[in-house]
Amino acid sequence: MSAKKPFRILMVGGGTAGHVEPALAVANELRKNRSDLEIFFVGTKNGLENRLVPSQNFELKLIPKVLLPRTLTPATLIWPFKLLIAMIKSIGLVRQSDLIIGFGGYACPPIYLSGALLRKSIFIHEANAVKGWANRLGAIFAEQIYIAFASTKSRVGTFRKAKLIGMPLRSAITVNANLTESERDKLRLAQIKEWGLSANQPIILVFGGSQGSRHINEAIMQSMSFFTENQIQVVHAVGRDNALPLKTENYLPLSYIDDMASAYLACDLVIARSGALTCGELAVVGKYAILVPLPIGNGEQAANAQDLERAGAAQLIANDQFNASWLMSNFDQILQRANNYKPKIAIEKSAATLLANDVLEFVDRKSR
Repeated sequence: MSAKKPFRILMVGGGTAGHVEPALAVANELRKNRSDLEIFFVGTKNGLENRLVPSQNFELKLIPKVLLPRTLTPATLIWPFKLLIAMIKSIGLVRQSDLIIGFGGYACPPIYLSGALLRKSIFIHEANAVKGWANRLGAIFAEQIYIAFASTKSRVGTFRKAKLIGMPLRSAITVNANLTESERDKLRLAQIKEWGLSANQPIILVFGGSQGSRHINEAIMQSMSFFTENQIQVVHAVGRDNALPLKTENYLPLSYIDDMASAYLACDLVIARSGALTCGELAVVGKYAILVPLPIGNGEQAANAQDLERAGAAQLIANDQFNASWLMSNFDQILQRANNYKPKIAIEKSAATLLANDVLEFVDRKSR
């Protein structure tokens, strides 16, 4: 009698941390509960998944990156052929899987189309308040749709039956949310000591998403004399592709922060873009933030930030209005708001757990 074939799950979502991190959170939750599952990832060549996925001991397979043209150019004419090439590569990977779970991003459309062609089961999670084109496509074929924001749900169309679960986050973020005050203080002091900063002066945590933000970077650098005069410390993730400024007594520049859970605990205020992952993390860790939505795309970053702003957890400022002058003029008032902000951050069950539980129920049904 031959051994039972293991259930194989294809996780797809890549390009930025906002697509990769939620997928990894769900994959780790599945692996924790069912070691017999075979889980592998599909991404594209230059996406952040090339670093994050192998670092957590998951297999990563690559397909060609296919960008949706936003304007009509001669390159638009060859786009269908690029999609076809990506699908040819995808079909072989999809054929090996029993379930596809998609999180949006460049790798998703050819996987979704291949999955539909081969009649594979598809689950999708939409992280943004405004639906991305990849998941709009995937929703046509999906058996189950999950969303992070209530505003994503529609009265008609494929998203009308979407299940609101929130944002799947790395376990370190959700675990820290349920620590006692004394436990948080202990970890906070340890991180501040590791940074070489003072626990007696305010700390701003600045980042522009996984790729950094030159606009935010410029505003911070132009405000450094103000921060120094007012004894404000700055931990600044400038982005991997940007030059690293010189470190000073109150300024710590970093290319990228891997341990965001500890960084959130150690800071008093966050300045960042309002990607879906960042907004999801801020909601859980309970840190007040200045959010500067990226002014491109379909407006999803501004929409992502609105729930936090309505909850009194963030100051939303348009990209063209955010500069050193605005920051210095408004900083004292915003820091006071951050110090007075009292969030409710304990969570009963994480989004990663909720999604993983549904997947495990699906696996059990299919395995009977």
